[in-house]
Amino acid sequence: MEWGDFGILILIIAMLIGGSACSTAGGFKGLRIGILFKSILADVKRLLSSERNVKVFRFHHIKDQILADSLVKASALIVICYLITFALGTLIGTFCGYPLASAAFESASITGNVGLSIGVTTADMPAVMKIYDIIAMYLGRLEFLSVFALIGFIIGGIKKCWTN
Repeated sequence: MEWGDFGILILIIAMLIGGSACSTAGGFKGLRIGILFKSILADVKRLLSSERNVKVFRFHHIKDQILADSLVKASALIVICYLITFALGTLIGTFCGYPLASAAFESASITGNVGLSIGVTTADMPAVMKIYDIIAMYLGRLEFLSVFALIGFIIGGIKKCWTN
């Protein structure tokens, strides 16, 4: 039985989510999705409860931890960065003439550093896709925040050199 585009969509979602926390798998990790869903449920419970009722929401990762706003914000930032990278890669692939499902599959595989290909990634693909794929693989593997910190460090060093 052939699954067609539905099977490709399921694989795209699986590649974007990636593995579990603390794994070497790519993607934005299942733990971050769990944190985001748990924070949505916590916000709904806060809205439905009395203002006098103060609730502390927790989640379990290695040990019980408090669901802090800073943690939710960091998780959301990484998920959003992955989704933007995926969407941009899909757009570039479709603008280069590949079918939407194929471009999305390749983009999810590249962003999550999965290694699967549906036939788009070849030696004769357009140069703009090759350059974007290299950047997306680098950003996806290092999970964005370390790259942002590196860029900030470099910009800070350049500013320091210019002011002295």
